[in-house]
Amino acid sequence: MTEKIFISYNHKDQRLIDTVTRRLVLEFGKNNIFYDAWSIQPGDSIIGKMNEGLDAFTTFFFFVSNNSLESKMVALEWQTALNKSINKDLKFVAIRIDDCSIPAILLDKLYIDLYGEGLDSTVEKMRCIIRSENCYKPLDNIENLEATYEIIDSKKAKITIKAIAYSENSPTFAFACQNSFDEFSACFTISEGLALTNRVKITTEKGLVLNAYTARIQRTLQPGFPFVFEVVAKQNLHALKNITIYILKNAEKGLFESIPIK
Repeated sequence: MTEKIFISYNHKDQRLIDTVTRRLVLEFGKNNIFYDAWSIQPGDSIIGKMNEGLDAFTTFFFFVSNNSLESKMVALEWQTALNKSINKDLKFVAIRIDDCSIPAILLDKLYIDLYGEGLDSTVEKMRCIIRSENCYKPLDNIENLEATYEIIDSKKAKITIKAIAYSENSPTFAFACQNSFDEFSACFTISEGLALTNRVKITTEKGLVLNAYTARIQRTLQPGFPFVFEVVAKQNLHALKNITIYILKNAEKGLFESIPIK
């Protein structure tokens, strides 16, 4: 079945609505979108054309704004469409475009918040709705670890690694930089009950090879109980290049993931 789209809005908001609608045209075509700017021509009956559009729509987008909520014509459109969507398998979707309040009768439906989310996100969600696809987008992975780098003196720095949202079981951390192993060392405290410190090479996403000291904590790194160690430069800390803190994610493949330094 060909999707038929009805665009309901107030003309005071037309510049924004025109931008949104023209993006939909690229995929769904003008003939499948009722948008009065091109669907109603001079000499046409406005009410008659509106009725044709409302009879044919499979997806109805109501652009909610302070302007559209004050318009009796727009109210007639969206209330007619809402009633039709209740009794038939049709999609009614409100899209908030300014700081207005969504009408109470629509609050049981999820709406798109263009005002809060932005244009690109809104258009993509509209496309998914028209195609009857799920609008879910995976969120960015949570950053559970963060590190702080505190300079103690010209040759020594303290590194503190914290868990933020959940615990990390016996993690292996690495301190890496571009300098040779002769120029720096990592001093992991004995009280942590660490395995022997190892020297490894880590290749960054940009292909840069770093020298790193690693150590595995023999405890769970919990929120509120950070891991602290020291780094010593043989000459000067400022001579260390591309300092990065890592956690080992895959021991078999030797894959490390960088930890943000605050």
